[in-house]
Amino acid sequence: MSGELAGGANERVRRHAKAALDLANELLHRRTADYRLAALCAQATTSVINLIAIISGRRDRGR
Repeated sequence: MSGELAGGANERVRRHAKAALDLANELLHRRTADYRLAALCAQATTSVINLIAIISGRRDRGR
């Protein structure tokens, strides 16, 4: 993803993607997970999936 979002103008998008992925991974491996943490994990995972879809062109306007 960092190759597709190179340059300073995309730094915040890269940070968002990394933070969402880090959150999903951390919540996934928590042994004390409950429904709330599972929902947060799902939301973080969805965010990463949507970012990848947008960057790859699968979420073009008008589709």
